Amino acid sequence: MGRTVSTFRDLIEQELQNWERVFGRALRREERAHFELMFNRVRLYLQACTYEFPVHAMDAINVTIGLDHEIRLRQIEALLRINLETQWMDSRPLSLPRGDDAVADSGERERETPAAD
Repeated sequence: MGRTVSTFRDLIEQELQNWERVFGRALRREERAHFELMFNRVRLYLQACTYEFPVHAMDAINVTIGLDHEIRLRQIEALLRINLETQWMDSRPLSLPRGDDAVADSGERERETPAAD
């Protein structure tokens, strides 16, 4: 007798096909490649998804993608020897060099130019 419930691997494939059919058509070629890579990384967490086996496969897929991004972000932070957590929580304003914001600098430029007689 065959299986009555799809495996989670099958559910991932079905979701990918459904999303590619609608969402994927609107993406550019290079974006589509990243989209497929994102779904491929879900397969790394098949055991956890199968153990949970949620009612909606996209719930597990979304959590898995978020977890994978978090892990990869922390690895990048370690390689760069930075801690984005402390930078995110820092309430001090960023120092911006003058001349980067055309709107903010426009008033200063007007004041700096001498008035015509």
